[in-house]
Amino acid sequence: MPTPAKRPVKIAMTESESVSKATKEQNLAKALAGLADETYDNVHQASVATGISRRTLTRRYNGGLTRRESNINRQALSPDEEYALTKWVEHLSCTGHPVHHSFLRDLAHEIRKPRLELSGTVTNQLGKHWVSRFLARHPSLQSKVAKSIEAARKEVTEKQLQSWFTTFKRVIDEHGIVSENVYNMDETGCPL
Repeated sequence: MPTPAKRPVKIAMTESESVSKATKEQNLAKALAGLADETYDNVHQASVATGISRRTLTRRYNGGLTRRESNINRQALSPDEEYALTKWVEHLSCTGHPVHHSFLRDLAHEIRKPRLELSGTVTNQLGKHWVSRFLARHPSLQSKVAKSIEAARKEVTEKQLQSWFTTFKRVIDEHGIVSENVYNMDETGCPL
């Protein structure tokens, strides 16, 4: 019995796949600027020179929106609301309070509630995949599985501990810190 033909395995990315999103945006801006200042005679010439598809370039040259811009009115939060939420999540994370997905959803709901009440819109719930799509739109935010402190302690080697105590003693000696000014703190930090 003959074996079924296998699909060829894609080994290398094509040139268009390897170009980053930022590079594509830069090339698009370059092409549009070149068309505006007549560096390029037509869309085809700009397309060939920058590697941007003619279709995309023509649409954008004629005032078309990006996918993101065209979908703004479908999003649960406005761009300003998403920016505020992103900054708040970054602030919480920096202060040692990581945000769970359920809390992120609650924050988004509270942010948009006043706007929806003003417009008289019924407050509908956020979609099932809202959190994952929000995180995809904001790559500066990442989901990470937190480790317990006990698990993290098991990963520390004796050599790392020796190094830490050596550095600690050196800093104490260099700055002339007396033992009365050294305080112990647990994992929760130092309350003010």
